[in-house]
Amino acid sequence: MKKEGQKHPNIILIVIDALRARNLGCYGGETNSSPNIDELAKGGIQFANCYACWNTTDQSLTSIFSGRYPRTHGIVHHGDKVTPEDLMTFRKLNGKLLAEMLKEKGFKTYAVDWMGRWFKRGFDFYGYERDKNIWQKFFYIVFTLPYVHLRYMAANISLLRIYSKKRKTSISSMWKGLKGVWNTFRFTFELARVQDADYVTKLAQKLIDDIKDDNFFLFLHYWDTHTPYNCPKKHMDRDKPRRGSIDIIASKYNGAVNYVDKCIGDLLTTLKNHKILEDTLIIITSDHGESLTEHEMFFDHHGLYEVTTHVPLIVFHPKLFSRPKKIQGLIQHVDLVPTVCDYLGINDKDLVCDGTSMRSLISGDREDIRDFAFFEESYVQRKIGLRNKTHKYIYAPDGIGMCNYCQKVHAGVEELYDLERDPEEMNNVVSENRIMATQMRAKLDEVIQKLNSKKQQLLEKKDVTKANLEDLQDLADQKKIKKKLRSLGYMD
Repeated sequence: MKKEGQKHPNIILIVIDALRARNLGCYGGETNSSPNIDELAKGGIQFANCYACWNTTDQSLTSIFSGRYPRTHGIVHHGDKVTPEDLMTFRKLNGKLLAEMLKEKGFKTYAVDWMGRWFKRGFDFYGYERDKNIWQKFFYIVFTLPYVHLRYMAANISLLRIYSKKRKTSISSMWKGLKGVWNTFRFTFELARVQDADYVTKLAQKLIDDIKDDNFFLFLHYWDTHTPYNCPKKHMDRDKPRRGSIDIIASKYNGAVNYVDKCIGDLLTTLKNHKILEDTLIIITSDHGESLTEHEMFFDHHGLYEVTTHVPLIVFHPKLFSRPKKIQGLIQHVDLVPTVCDYLGINDKDLVCDGTSMRSLISGDREDIRDFAFFEESYVQRKIGLRNKTHKYIYAPDGIGMCNYCQKVHAGVEELYDLERDPEEMNNVVSENRIMATQMRAKLDEVIQKLNSKKQQLLEKKDVTKANLEDLQDLADQKKIKKKLRSLGYMD
């Protein structure tokens, strides 16, 4: 219950890593796959066409927190490929993150996550450790960790078997796969904790118990829907026939969705018990989607196709949004921060965003706030893309290149898909519709030019020639984070 003098609602931002929109019931997924999330969508605002700005976590999550595209916040690489130059550019561009803004507004800021580095900025508490008594520690170390560890190892070995059959393999690629399994063996004991939705939720519940009387911002990062898909057996659909490893792993992904949803239900129960659910703004999204064999991409999130770029976005607050609605207009992650600031009355003169507040969409004053969604990728191949209401255009600026994961070339230099007639993006119509392709290429060039120009203007405003203490700390954290990222399948 909101305390006297509490001006703003509490905010809980939930990012479910690698969650495809289409696997939630409210987005057309299987019935009962996500009953708790579906209930929030039914009682809140569901955005039917939300798109990520990048298809890997570091760039995308920074866009969620900053309201900027990666080109204007500076983090254009991911994981082990983030460079000191990225961190310096991020500092020079002077991006302000959501937690920093909310802290200035008097929010207590907490996060359950392990990404570290610049993501920690603005948080009073950021981590995934919780206190245990000696018996809890004993049970956890002797029983829980070995069980999850073996489950992860089995999943990674299954993935390696699939990759060895589906990729154009070489000695080099097989060696990378074996190194991935070995890295998983070395690091899963730590990863098993931070990857488990129940662990994340229980720590979140403990934090809520402690901060329920404060105005708080809580960020939760669930990883269960990221490979190797953390799914307790009871959440798998045992009645669905499965033929081989591919069907089993796809079923585990669906089960992981259901597992995270169950834990979100537990979190909602805690909010209800403390009588603060109605005074809490809940935001649910994902940083990117996942390919579960579509386009010959097996259990990974590269490619700029719908399975990877189309993400869920649901906002729930029974007082702010008293009339539930499903909004069809195109939006992107960069529109989230301006929307939160709009509703909270935050008018920060130093805040520079690429997005637009979605308030006019929610109120019904407008049907659209943008006529396109813009996205990029760079981790295993370099591509940029644009999606309007009817078509998607994808361009490979470096020419046709080999995908580092699949060891083959995906499509061509240019791709054009008619999403109304071909929602699965199976038929590249760039040759048949050169006029549309030329128009979308021109728009893509215009968007990039504007973002690059904006970036230059921001750099000219603030000249930083030396790394400060925060940059040095980010570099130190970057080295520590590599082992976790490698165990999730990211390559050197």
